[in-house]
Amino acid sequence: MASPSPQSEGSSTPERILDAAEALFAERGFAGTAVRDIATRSGLNPASLYNHFESKQALYEAVLERGMRPIYEILDQAASPDDPPDLRLLGELTAHLSRSPNLARLIQHEALTGGGHVLELMRRWLQPMYARATAALELSPKLGDWERDELPLLLMTYHHLIFGHFAMAEALGQVLGLDFLSPEAVRRQTRFLAKVTERLLGADRSGES
Repeated sequence: MASPSPQSEGSSTPERILDAAEALFAERGFAGTAVRDIATRSGLNPASLYNHFESKQALYEAVLERGMRPIYEILDQAASPDDPPDLRLLGELTAHLSRSPNLARLIQHEALTGGGHVLELMRRWLQPMYARATAALELSPKLGDWERDELPLLLMTYHHLIFGHFAMAEALGQVLGLDFLSPEAVRRQTRFLAKVTERLLGADRSGES
């Protein structure tokens, strides 16, 4: 079961809808989620929900836009080939994912089911960021003996390191009896990502906490 949505009494109606939709899409996927279930979890009826989002597809895209745009804006900044990555950006990234624990599971669900509903959004944000990250890797003096055709594998692995922690946090936490979303666990994951980044690219540790 997906984690509870991060609703608060002060949330606007669209935010409550997006919170509920994110949780249900993460749990059931696009096809398995009914608008009436999103409306019920939001405390609305379906007709009222359509006053804010014209269709389930529009709502799904809004969920992805809200969650993914900040992530890829952060990663895009970190992928500059001109400057060493600022490790404070990793802290911003893991903080965003820890505040939205359903998002990584939603993305994983899409990947496992073909990614049709998220593919265009992924293209829009991932392709430019991956191109810049590849350029940064090619210029890195720390790249060692990695071959050029292995760079996409490095980037894919780095992507999994970021999202996999949060996508699997609930399931592995139940198995291992650990809270992978606790503040200390998130700080530990951030430090780990910082080490990986430094060893691949070199990095600015001046702002690391």
